[in-house]
Amino acid sequence: RSQLLARVHTTLKYLLRLIPSASARLSNVLPSKFPFPTDTTKAHISYVENLLKLIQYVPELKSEVLALITERLVKIDVQIQVDMDDLEEEMGDKIVQDMQQKPIRNLEDSEASDDSDNESVSSSEDSSTPEEMRMKELRSAVATMDAILDLLFGYYSPIFANGTAWDIDETFEHLLLQFANIVLPTYRSRHTQFLLFHFGQLSPDLIAKFAGACGHLALTKERIPQLVRLSAATYLASFVARGARISSQVVRDVFDLLGSHLDYIRRTEEPTCRGPELGRYSLYYALAQAVLYIFCFRWRDLVVNSADPDYDIDELDDAALFDGRELNWAPGIKECLTQNIYSKLNPLKVCSPSIVQQFARISRHLQFMYIFPLLETNKRLRLSTFPGATSASDGAFGGIARETALTGKLGESYHQLDAYFPFDPYQLPRSKRWLEGDYVQWKGIPGLDDDDKDDDSSDSD
Repeated sequence: RSQLLARVHTTLKYLLRLIPSASARLSNVLPSKFPFPTDTTKAHISYVENLLKLIQYVPELKSEVLALITERLVKIDVQIQVDMDDLEEEMGDKIVQDMQQKPIRNLEDSEASDDSDNESVSSSEDSSTPEEMRMKELRSAVATMDAILDLLFGYYSPIFANGTAWDIDETFEHLLLQFANIVLPTYRSRHTQFLLFHFGQLSPDLIAKFAGACGHLALTKERIPQLVRLSAATYLASFVARGARISSQVVRDVFDLLGSHLDYIRRTEEPTCRGPELGRYSLYYALAQAVLYIFCFRWRDLVVNSADPDYDIDELDDAALFDGRELNWAPGIKECLTQNIYSKLNPLKVCSPSIVQQFARISRHLQFMYIFPLLETNKRLRLSTFPGATSASDGAFGGIARETALTGKLGESYHQLDAYFPFDPYQLPRSKRWLEGDYVQWKGIPGLDDDDKDDDSSDSD
């Protein structure tokens, strides 16, 4: 088989040398021959591997071919998330556990796995329940996505490790274009974006480029769809909050950037604001939730020492941090959050309750802010009493182009943001090896749970 494929590539090289314009015809053929999402993992791996070989000798198709792979990968990714939501949580967890126990390592493994699956399907499809068949199909889709991502990580890694500065810049620009045109506008993409998460942390320059691209898309006043702006704000917050190689200075810079735009929108809209309205002030609430999320994960980077702004808070022991003293926060952080949280726009009512609750617990424990009285007041506030217009012409920052992309729920929660952040833990067993050292895991805060127990005991009294 390998000899046959080598001859095919040799023939293609020869034909392209004879007829250079043939690459345009090839460009039209490649998408039509791409395996369907329901095809086997083996078929996907083989096709993607050969596409990556092809662009080595047809460089004019590189950008187009890589975008094609990313586009098809995103479709598989999104469909998996839709199917996962339809399953019970325990069944979804079982699929991930099975994949972790038997990850596909190479094409030979995929062939064996596909043959085994085909035999089991043919022998038991009459006796299998529809639910069991769905589980098999979903397990196959997860394996396919994992294998394709592993191939892409393997393709890009040597370029960033050994390529020239020009090669690295060109490759990262391709990744940014794929992100802006394919990944960012797609709601519910779960794993494809981790290519940017990994390679975007390999140097301070790449960190600045990715963060800058997200910031530009979220905050620019150019003609960018509102849904894309909201998504870009979410990606920026998740990247900064979860990226282990992102410095404290970058965290503070991004926090300041988002905070300054929050203040600008608040000052512009508050004089005529009737109350919290997701439809009218959607960008404001997306930025507010982004700031709260960054605070929950990276609050240590927002603490500064008045004598040495660059000191590392992790060098202090727990007793020094939580002995009743107030921490020194970077200038403007507390003022920005206080003014916005207690403004008429009332972001804590619209932001995801899970993120708001976590922020409330952490900020109280750190003696940063005490907002539980406001949360109690908000429980008596009905968002449906503030009907906001959802057309793009209403409000200075427009409305939501597609409400299900931000809500997707019914009742009061229909008027609140989802707790969606695109760089939540990566679960694919084979390709996750590329992300070692990239990720900020949740770090507990000494004494935080004790505060909750004290609250529970006081409530019972």
